[in-house]
Amino acid sequence: MPPLLNGQTLLNQYHVEEFIALTPLGELYRATDTRSNKPLALTLLPKIIYENAEALKSLDAESNKLRGISHPNLAPYLGLYQTPTLAFLIEEWIDGPTLNEVLKKAPLTVYEILVYTKALCAALEALHKQQYLHLRLAPELIHINKQGEIFLSGIGCAHPIFKKKAQAGHTKYPRLYASPEQINEAPLSSAADTYALSVLIYQLATGAWINGKSAPKAENTIENTLLEITPPAPILLNKELPDHFSRMILWALRKKPEDRLKTSTELISALALAAHCSVDEIAVRAVQTSAPSTTEILSQWNFLPPPKKNILAQNVPSLEDRMAEIKNVQAQTNKRRVGVMSIFIFLLVAGFSSLFWFVRPAPAPSIPTAMQFTPFASNYTPPPTFTPMPKPTDPNGGRIAFTCTRGDYNQICMINRDGSGLTQLSDMEASNYYPAFSPEGDALLFASNRNGAFDLYLLLFGQKQLFQITKNVGNVISPDYSPDGRRIIFANQVGDGQTAIWMVNADGLNPHLVYTGANAIVAAAWSPSGEKIAYAMSVGIPQEYEIFIMNTEGKNHVRISEGLTGIGGSIDWSPDGKNLLVYAGAYGDKDIYKIEVESGAYTQITDGGNNAGAAYSPDGLYIVFNSLRNNDQADLYIMRANGEKQTQLTNHPEPDWGAQWTE
Repeated sequence: MPPLLNGQTLLNQYHVEEFIALTPLGELYRATDTRSNKPLALTLLPKIIYENAEALKSLDAESNKLRGISHPNLAPYLGLYQTPTLAFLIEEWIDGPTLNEVLKKAPLTVYEILVYTKALCAALEALHKQQYLHLRLAPELIHINKQGEIFLSGIGCAHPIFKKKAQAGHTKYPRLYASPEQINEAPLSSAADTYALSVLIYQLATGAWINGKSAPKAENTIENTLLEITPPAPILLNKELPDHFSRMILWALRKKPEDRLKTSTELISALALAAHCSVDEIAVRAVQTSAPSTTEILSQWNFLPPPKKNILAQNVPSLEDRMAEIKNVQAQTNKRRVGVMSIFIFLLVAGFSSLFWFVRPAPAPSIPTAMQFTPFASNYTPPPTFTPMPKPTDPNGGRIAFTCTRGDYNQICMINRDGSGLTQLSDMEASNYYPAFSPEGDALLFASNRNGAFDLYLLLFGQKQLFQITKNVGNVISPDYSPDGRRIIFANQVGDGQTAIWMVNADGLNPHLVYTGANAIVAAAWSPSGEKIAYAMSVGIPQEYEIFIMNTEGKNHVRISEGLTGIGGSIDWSPDGKNLLVYAGAYGDKDIYKIEVESGAYTQITDGGNNAGAAYSPDGLYIVFNSLRNNDQADLYIMRANGEKQTQLTNHPEPDWGAQWTE
């Protein structure tokens, strides 16, 4: 079949680079978005669909819902597009081999099979929870990227469970993975997808199709095998397979849906049990220790170079330009208000300053004792631009901001790394917590409920001013700056919904939702490279979380924590971006761990003391954390990055926690 679209540019935006493969959805091409220079996966739908107005209407009706489905093992679907003569689907391009390349090395080890099964079962489960069936599983639609992450693509043609008849697939793609009920046009359920996945598992385990040899080419022979013939036991083709594992594969391939393993959860659980391991022990990525055959393929793969920067973006006004413009407008407005309003403004400043912000003990060198802040306007005004102050050479080893619980409220405190200059920055009948330094260290961001709901506020040290960054977006926690200081990520709960990840510009503009997880998200942290965001998400057990990483657009999610139990709700990146700091362990006996981002391997750093809330020093040589080792009194401690020389930093009968470190 000759490629039809090579070299064409569709809709003046999608330039088709190369034909990749025929899939059950249609012809798959690699394309380039000429506006962003990013590679995309473009699937040309077959004539039976794009020449059928009703079929296209049906796909279009589901397109927006399918675009909203996000999971770490699902290739992000971007939409259905049409020209006067064609219709095509667009997905994010997953650069790397497909399962077809892996099948050439079959049979695989049991553990490597389980790695694929776990990833694909998780992808299907996410789809099934949204009341959709995939119905087109095939090796060409399963991709492995450079990091060993496994993705299932092709959800643009997913079938709503409540609809009786599924869309037709490409007539030239053999129905090697169709379930018996699909062939018989019987009612469909999640069991149809588990059957298709089980055919793939059979191939991974034996190196043969379910007839025990190469797949036939004749459609009637394929259908007859799927409907009538019981596959040979996998153990007969691969003596290395455990007998019970072989039996579970056959159970999943039973002809009647009611007789087989019906859900993806049942499938992975049964196979893991047969292999004498728990599902949680199975790796989430295909790396050397878990998937040697796949790793060998990845090591030889010719990956695409990163996309070039789009020169059109150079004409877009910068964040600094917008903030400077805001400052100029505010300055002109303030000049016009000087006359009649001067006395009123003076009283308003004095009133708010006395009510909202005081400093207790002697300040650190960079924080004056008397702080007067600009009052909060009745209508939200984004903060003006400010000139970053040069970083001094600090003989004390930097400053540490933290949440200090004092009485009924959380306040913000700061201390030098050597224990000097302890300063309480806030003292009011409201809670202030989750401090985060700006990248330059000249401002401190934190959450406060001084005006009702928790919003973000920015304290500018040099200007001695406080600005409200967000207003009534929900209840905000855990803010973190992007490395360039232009954006802020934070966790946010809107109404009665679960806590999700949001983003806002550093000037307070454009607050928006980035990602809603399957469960509540309690912490988010930006990687030093600015390309990834780590987050801690609940696993359904109170006060226990798992650690994930996504890109800054809220896609390509990867679970980093694996096998580490009792993880708490804080995370911090090492300055080199290679590790994440977390705390984990049994309730009342938590310790600090670091997790390698690339492999998921973890290392325990502390041993005893019930420790939490760890953060790296700017140079990565030290870690600050809070511990209950002193008569259950939560104080801050400092240690070397390997856990040596643990030294107490604060000593107060009320809790000190949530520390962040700057130069």
